[in-house]
Order: sequence, then structure tokens, then C-alpha cells
Amino acid sequence: MKYRSAFFLVLCSSVVVACFDEDFDLDGRSNSSIVFGIDQTKSADGKVTTSVGYEMLDVRNHGWRARGVVTQDTSCWAERLDDRLGQPHVEGGVAKFGGGLLPPEGVAVVANRADDLTLDGPAWTKAGDTLTFEAQGFAMPDIKESKLLVPSQDLAILAPADAAAEVPVRLDQELEVGWTPSAKDAPAENVVASITAVPEGMPNARGVELRCFFDRTAGTGKFPKNMLERFATLVGAPEGTPVKGKLHFATHRQLTIFARGGWTVYVVATAEQREQPFALQR
Repeated sequence: MKYRSAFFLVLCSSVVVACFDEDFDLDGRSNSSIVFGIDQTKSADGKVTTSVGYEMLDVRNHGWRARGVVTQDTSCWAERLDDRLGQPHVEGGVAKFGGGLLPPEGVAVVANRADDLTLDGPAWTKAGDTLTFEAQGFAMPDIKESKLLVPSQDLAILAPADAAAEVPVRLDQELEVGWTPSAKDAPAENVVASITAVPEGMPNARGVELRCFFDRTAGTGKFPKNMLERFATLVGAPEGTPVKGKLHFATHRQLTIFARGGWTVYVVATAEQREQPFALQR
């Protein structure tokens, strides 16, 4: 996957649904993982597009690594995106998203395709709608049809208040973000806030990402200081040099499937909400 924030990955969250392949060994360790995603983006003129894609994270414990903190209210993870395996060649595979506003035949995610498939129009319109997902190939066990609940299309961001301003970030204090909370009886979903930056002198790198997942009903969340420090270390900017990048917001739902052979399959639905610059002072 060459995109940044579509198909967020959650390792521990109150809004993640997990299911088990019927032959999965609960005593076994997950040592291979892959993420499939469907993402909606709304342009400034209100046009909505939908993208689907996939990415191998690791295979037999080779590849993706992320460090994080998990509390009752927050799950935050920092990683070098180039550590992910991406899309190594496999014999073949087809995954399919269906339902919602997608075409009757669904939308296929094809193995070894380098670019995401993008469609005009939304795949869903409201939180709690249901899509389906299934997959065969990709060097993993077949995944039978499963249901994926989707997040809200829209989210009002309250902090930062100015959507166009460069957001100042400091290592000696938490970065606080805010949004309009959902009603208590609304379908559960996460708000994902993330910062990404590309190390200086590495223009072709995918960069470093710190992403935090918050319960939407909370209305506010904070990036912990220790995770901001971890992010700055991974970027590797010299002391006194500001780290500049993008702050992103999205709504998020996820299905986690544990399959035979130690496979973890993450199926993620996101709706992009905002992107703006930030500057972290070291």
C-alpha cells in the first residue's frame, strides 16, 4: 500500500471485533499478518471517493514492528512504515468487499496489484451499516464471508480549531485533540488521529507514523509524551531541528480475523476527515 492512513491497524481497542477461523489454534502465536482496507475520502467540493487495497505486514515474524501503549482510553502505536512488507509477489489472490453502496458484484482487491483501486462515490452513508468481506489466496488460508461494520462518514474536529494552521507539537507536553462526540446510543467507532513525517534526506521513504485510537464518545484524546518522544526518535531529526509532517483524522471500524497457520487478518474501514501540517520542536 502506498497510501498513508487508509486501512489503519488497531492491536487493542474496544471497537475492534475479532473472530476465529474454525480450525484456529488458540494456543498458537500469530506470526504472519495482512491488512485489507476500504477507505472513503471527501474532497473540498464534497465529492466522495472510495479506495480498496491490501498490504502484507509481516510473514513468519519478518517485517512489520510497532511499539505502543494501551490504556483504558487510548491505544497508540509508532512505527516506520517501510518496515512493513508491502506487497511481495504471491501466487495469486482475490479479496472482495460487498454490500452497502458498492456494485452488486462487489469490489475486488487483487494480489500483486501495486496501486489501490479507487471508485467514485461512497461505499456507505452512515455508521453501523454493514459490508461483507471474503478472501482467497494471498499465501494465507481462505477467509469465508464475514461482516464488517463501518464508521461515520463525517466528524466535526474541534481541536485543533483552525483546520489550515500548522499545529505546534512539543515533546514536553501531550498533544490534545478534540471532536464532537457521538451519542451514547450511536454505533461504536474509533476516532484515529495520527502524525506522519518523512526523515530528512529520505524523500522516497514512506516515513514514520504515530497513530492513536480513541473512543468517539469521549470527544477528546491525547498523544502521550512518551509516544511523541518515540516518534521523534524514529524520525531521527537532529536536536534543535523541527520535525514537520501531517496531522490526520479519520473515523474507524475494524474486524480482526485469526486464521490457521498463525495468520492475523485485519479488515479495516475508515473515513478520512482532515489533514493539516504540524511542526514538532525537539
